[in-house]
Amino acid sequence: MKILVPVFHFPPISGGGVVVITDIINKFAELGNDVTVITPDLYWNGEQFNPEINSKIKIIRTETPSRTKIKVAARRCQSNIKNKSIEVGKLNQFDFIFTIFHPFHLVPKAAVEAAKKLDIPSIVKVDDAIYEKASGIKSLQRRIEKMINGKTLRAGTKILVSNNETKKIIIDEYNVIQEKISIVPNGVDLSMFNITKKKNPKKVVFAGAMYYHRGLDVLLETIPLVIEKIPDAKFVLLGSGTEMDKLKEIVSKNKLDNSVEFKGWIEREKIPENIADASIGIGPLRLTEVTSRALPIKVLEYMAVSLPVIAQKGTLPNDVLENEKNGFFIENHIELAEKIILLLNEPKKVQNMGAHSLKLVQKFSWDQVVDSVINEVKNI
Repeated sequence: MKILVPVFHFPPISGGGVVVITDIINKFAELGNDVTVITPDLYWNGEQFNPEINSKIKIIRTETPSRTKIKVAARRCQSNIKNKSIEVGKLNQFDFIFTIFHPFHLVPKAAVEAAKKLDIPSIVKVDDAIYEKASGIKSLQRRIEKMINGKTLRAGTKILVSNNETKKIIIDEYNVIQEKISIVPNGVDLSMFNITKKKNPKKVVFAGAMYYHRGLDVLLETIPLVIEKIPDAKFVLLGSGTEMDKLKEIVSKNKLDNSVEFKGWIEREKIPENIADASIGIGPLRLTEVTSRALPIKVLEYMAVSLPVIAQKGTLPNDVLENEKNGFFIENHIELAEKIILLLNEPKKVQNMGAHSLKLVQKFSWDQVVDSVINEVKNI
């Protein structure tokens, strides 16, 4: 099939959504599909993400107003993306357009409108559908964006969501008919994480962006309780984010420097080796509107290297974290400490739960996800 992929977030921009789109297009190409990506030419001075992209994929970067201001460009790039998609589409007979929806940029609108003009199906995968609470002029802006995005989703041929919670939002908040929506979860590159390392029986790992909704302050609150029982327990935090300085202050203030290691931003290809020797992977530890409706890629990556996962109750689907089988749901920092102590004291339980994680994650391979996308197109 020939697939046109207009997207906003694309390397060298970093983040979970960029991992998703690069893994999907690579798998599209690997399976013999002809893939063309259209994306804004943005100036990005944050952490660089430069994954290997299949050489057969064509990448077109469009001229972009306000290219140095990401949030402004997110709203102003749609016209150029739409026009370039139509221009390229008229020269090629694409079978469908595939794009990623996020509530804070308008590329999906451009993609869906281009598909209408080209008379081909548009497949919209919802990365995030949640609007943060806002007031004043920002609140007005949110309402306008929500109205525009609702129209986009209703106009899309097929909407793909990762779970039932997001499906409910799309139906209730955006008035999209249920028949248009299918559940297709995020995936993980199982071959990339097919790595075997001897487990460090005292290592607990977190990998990902350090934002408030991740609840890493809850983890730090837990650590004194853990090291009281297991003095040589080691907590390794990979990544960066808005909470990083605050978290470092908490560690310093509570004299936890010998127990906590901040490794900072890690290049993606080095993540497997940095998490595979751990005994526990830490998932979201704070229940918010965001974490209740998402499936973080990092959780699937923990599972792909056979780690038990611990997360706040309600943050992960039950078919991802099966409580007491491949990890634990907890409700407070006391329970978190208890479960960490339990696992660090019982390597056999770590091994058994890790094996169950690896078994469960097989259904989240990108091969299966991309097969599901192609089947959705064939069934239109």
